[in-house]
Amino acid sequence: MANHVIGTSVLFSVLPTSLGELRQHVLLPLIGNPLFSEAEQLRANHFVHECEDIARLTRWGANVLAEIARRETEAARQHRDLATRATLRQLRSASFRGHRSRPRRPTPTWSPGAFFPDRADRLAGTFDRLATARFQPAESLTFIALLSRQSQ
Repeated sequence: MANHVIGTSVLFSVLPTSLGELRQHVLLPLIGNPLFSEAEQLRANHFVHECEDIARLTRWGANVLAEIARRETEAARQHRDLATRATLRQLRSASFRGHRSRPRRPTPTWSPGAFFPDRADRLAGTFDRLATARFQPAESLTFIALLSRQSQ
């Protein structure tokens, strides 16, 4: 019986003639494959040795090869993603913050003429203090108007 092995996949050039040979060909790519857990390999071994239907074993063998190809593709994709993340992590310097924005400092909600809230006087600059000193509400009397009223 001639068969050709490439990596972990098996290509059948001549179909096995007996049930025992078919079982060997179905289990060959599966047993010892790191893509499958020990429990999966044990269940597969049990299924293959309990199954007596040649057509079912042949379909199951084809499904195993398809699953191996799918898992190899997924492992290669995960390896690429991990390598990309590691490269980006190395390229990013300690001072570069990436996509995360800096937390915003709360802006003081203070209007001219109002008393400073707690600790807001520390944040107020010269301009804020001058604006507070010069602020007059629209309906307030000026100091000169008050003096002229008192003199009358």
